Amino acid sequence: MLKYAKIINEQTGLCEVGVGTNTQFYNSIGMSELDVSQSDIDNCWYLSEKCPQKSEEQKLSEAKIIKQQENQQALDVARTSHTFTVSLQNQECEFDTKDKTQSDLNSAAIASSMGQPWLWTTNNRVTLSLTAEDIQVISLAYMQAVNADIAKWTAFEEQIEQAETVEAVENIVIEY
Repeated sequence: MLKYAKIINEQTGLCEVGVGTNTQFYNSIGMSELDVSQSDIDNCWYLSEKCPQKSEEQKLSEAKIIKQQENQQALDVARTSHTFTVSLQNQECEFDTKDKTQSDLNSAAIASSMGQPWLWTTNNRVTLSLTAEDIQVISLAYMQAVNADIAKWTAFEEQIEQAETVEAVENIVIEY
């Protein structure tokens, strides 16, 4: 692209570039219209014919890494955003998949294994003294909600890995 520029390194083609339109000013500081490009490696401007650019393989690899990070972040949000209802002790009890719920389930399981009751107040304010069977019911429903997300994560990872172009990677829509 034509821009007002001055070559500062003849060997590499590195240039200083003016981004405005004041022709008189740029001419006064030794710039002239040159065909320059901005490098996607260091964001510096170079003569177009000497401009270093990433290979298609590098661009594809970077696009995949970014999309994998997006997938992981979406999974992290999804895994902690579910609610579910189970029947316990003749009551409908609401739970969520937040980290605290997982931690409480672990503690309840330990208490149960030692023969100790575990008091729990559900999301809909039902207070229970959980039995080992109750803990298993809650844990199963919890795992079912979370496993669905992990299955989606795996499917997205496979799509990302199989993509052969940057455009194909960018067209993958991550939704949980």
